[in-house]
Amino acid sequence: MSEKKSFFNFTFFITCIVCILPVVFGFFLWDKLPEHIPQQYGFNDEPTWTLAKPWGFILCPLILLILNIIINVIAYKNPEQNKKVFATMIWVIPVLSLIINSFMILKPAGLNLTPTQFLLPVISVMFIIIGNYLPKTQANSVVGIRAPWINSNPDVWQKANRLGGILFVTGGLISLITSFTPVGKYVFASVILCICVILFVYSIVLARKKENK
Repeated sequence: MSEKKSFFNFTFFITCIVCILPVVFGFFLWDKLPEHIPQQYGFNDEPTWTLAKPWGFILCPLILLILNIIINVIAYKNPEQNKKVFATMIWVIPVLSLIINSFMILKPAGLNLTPTQFLLPVISVMFIIIGNYLPKTQANSVVGIRAPWINSNPDVWQKANRLGGILFVTGGLISLITSFTPVGKYVFASVILCICVILFVYSIVLARKKENK
């Protein structure tokens, strides 16, 4: 019998370090940052709420660090899950933390890009990557298209996540192509809404059919 892989492995430590790298950038750019750092931008690319530094560049990376640890724990406790799926999903949070939180620091420090111009292409690419792996997931507590009526039936789970993969890839491509246009943010919002509605209706109908049988 092979020895069980340790939880505190190289990947775990590297992903944790990547999650909190933006904090280092924040201290490095301390003198260029305003006293209050935007934490969220509205549809008009204007800040909707802020936090005083240094909490303005510490809080979000810290939250994503905790989420990264939780996902690593789940991957460790589910060795039967597709290893390639979790190997990819484990890096989603650290990469998003590095890119998005770095932007949240660089923008108030003087970066001449709007949130829409920067974030839409990044999120669109993440949609495409996640969509490629959704059909390969098995039922679990974090990764995949999840709901009580989906989790309770393996066949519903498989079909819902297969459709979810198609929708995520298609929606990601559409959003990526239009992200550099004036209507990019409206297209992205429409894509999110369509994906949610289609998956909700499809999974509910599918689950009820299974119950009736």
